[in-house]
Amino acid sequence: MLPPHVWAELQAEDFTVQRNPKEPDGPKPGEAGAKEETGWRIQQKPHSSCCTGYKAGVGPTDSEEMGDAVATKYANGAKDVWRVFMNNGVPAEPGEREHFCGWRKCDPEIRTFWPTRCTTPMDREAWWRWFDEQLASLPLMSEVVSARMWAKE
Repeated sequence: MLPPHVWAELQAEDFTVQRNPKEPDGPKPGEAGAKEETGWRIQQKPHSSCCTGYKAGVGPTDSEEMGDAVATKYANGAKDVWRVFMNNGVPAEPGEREHFCGWRKCDPEIRTFWPTRCTTPMDREAWWRWFDEQLASLPLMSEVVSARMWAKE
C-alpha cells in the first residue's frame, strides 16, 4: 500500500536488527548491549514460499484478510506499535547461515532495526522519522479487515 518508489527503496535496503539474546537476564531489543546482526531484509514475497513455519495464503499475520502483509499495527489501545516482518535470507545451500525471521518493532519507544548504511545515531533518527511517516500513511490492520468485511455484505 506504499507508493511504488518507496516500496522499491525499502526492498533495496539491507538492515541491521537487534536480536534477543538467549540469556533471560540479557538486554532486550532497543537496549544497549543487545546483539546486532546485519543482512536482514523487509519481507518481499509471500513468506510461506520460503519458510515452512507459515501457511500459504495466511502468512506472518496469521490473518487470511491480511495474507502476507509485512507491516502491521493493531488498534489495541496503549499497545499500538508498528511491526515489520523481516528475514535474514533463505539459505541457497545446506550449511549456509540459519534462516531466521520475525516481527521487528519500529516505534518511537522501541526501535529494533535500521538500515545498515545508517552508522550514526543521527543517521538512524533521520531514517526513523522518514519511516514513521511512511508507516503513518498505512491503514491499521483493523481498518483493512473492517473495510473488507463491509465490502462482503
